[in-house]
Amino acid sequence: MNHHTLKTHGDYATPSTPFAQLSWPARLRAAWDIFRLQSQLLFSHRLFWFLFGVAAWLVFLYIINYRQPLLSRLQTDDVFTLVLELPLGVLAILLSMQIIASEKEKRTLEVMFTAAGSRYKLWLLRFGSLHLLLALLAVVLNLFAFFFFTDIPLFSAALHAFIPAFFISTLTLFFSVRLRSGLAAGMITAGLSSVLLLFSAELSDTAYTVFFNPYAVFRHVDPEVRTLWMWQNRISITIAGLLFYFGALRGLDKRERLLK
Repeated sequence: MNHHTLKTHGDYATPSTPFAQLSWPARLRAAWDIFRLQSQLLFSHRLFWFLFGVAAWLVFLYIINYRQPLLSRLQTDDVFTLVLELPLGVLAILLSMQIIASEKEKRTLEVMFTAAGSRYKLWLLRFGSLHLLLALLAVVLNLFAFFFFTDIPLFSAALHAFIPAFFISTLTLFFSVRLRSGLAAGMITAGLSSVLLLFSAELSDTAYTVFFNPYAVFRHVDPEVRTLWMWQNRISITIAGLLFYFGALRGLDKRERLLK
């Protein structure tokens, strides 16, 4: 069997085999291995503590909720905010501030700039793994809310919760690159997110809030108008997040500034 045969059969592929020439099972295995390794780097071996914090918050909400009378328990809009949006927002900040900070702590940031190939691919792989991880966590939280709290829509609620988390994550990445400090970026993003969350209560009957709740009861608003607001809000936040994404990647061009 020659080397060309090795390249075209995923089960016998060599380490230098291009990804496009692998079989689909081999591609899936390779993608899973990359995602698993990137997730380990993102958590920086603190996976247990991250999951413990989220689990403790969910258990706390569950106990408090079911100690209330039936009519006073959390409704769908409250569950969406407390069970999905809030934990995802916190995790988005914590995980995003780890990317630059952990590389600087381990003194491996220089390696990211000197690795063969485009450094943008390396950072996009890291950022993409982060957001895929947030999306999977959104689905898990959505399932937990559905089975233990209320009849909240499956998967669509996860998508609605992921979009603000994506925005918060890219904002943290942007500040991490600009300020050269994950801690400072996390503090600024947490402060801005808290202010935006407070304003979302005042602007609950409008589309102009990052934490737009599609399951809230809108006063004196036609359902069709509310749906239009929802799409306008989600598209706008996604575009804003992509702009911060682009700004973070462009900021990575300033190698000397980041390595100081």
